[in-house]
Amino acid sequence: MSRYYPVLLKLEGKRCVVIGERYAVEERIRGLLDVGAAVTLISPEWRPALKPLFDAGAFTWIRREYQSGDLDGCFLVVTAARDPEVSRRVFRDAESRGVLASAVDDEPQSRFIYPAIHRQGDLIVAVSSSGRSPALASRLRDRFARETGPEYARLLELLGEMRSGLRERVPDFDERKRICYELADSAALDLLRRGDERGARALLESIARRTHHARQVS
Repeated sequence: MSRYYPVLLKLEGKRCVVIGERYAVEERIRGLLDVGAAVTLISPEWRPALKPLFDAGAFTWIRREYQSGDLDGCFLVVTAARDPEVSRRVFRDAESRGVLASAVDDEPQSRFIYPAIHRQGDLIVAVSSSGRSPALASRLRDRFARETGPEYARLLELLGEMRSGLRERVPDFDERKRICYELADSAALDLLRRGDERGARALLESIARRTHHARQVS
């Protein structure tokens, strides 16, 4: 069984190709478009649910079977073809070009696999079973989604705003890290859960000033 190294990819502006006609095509295309990738679909068959996006010019559709040159200039390719031989051909071509490749339900023809993802604003939680049980990964993702409300996304926004200022005021990495953890562990989340955003912001600002000032005095 393969061991996977988890990463989050920045795909904005990168050419990404989706090949095939299976059910996963729609989900993969929408996911890539959501992060700003330049998407091309290669398939002789059309997915009606994608028509609004295609009519809006969100992605390119090449209406034919896959050809070897289709991966030229490509950063990432996803194969969702019914014919396993197509997945094998795409994977061989991707490997020779240094292109990241994933084939739906075909781990041997994949250099990466998709986790079950829960998004809440900029918060991303990805759960993977390393391909052994996607259903279990999805159930764990759903459990996390049920247990976390929108206050987590708002807390993340506030912490992100404060982190930018801390970089300027606190150049020492270890001290900045300590302050960031104290902010994340504060009662601000409970305040946001009760709808008191002003109180949460005030608390976070107070902690940042107090902890930094205490370190300067000592």
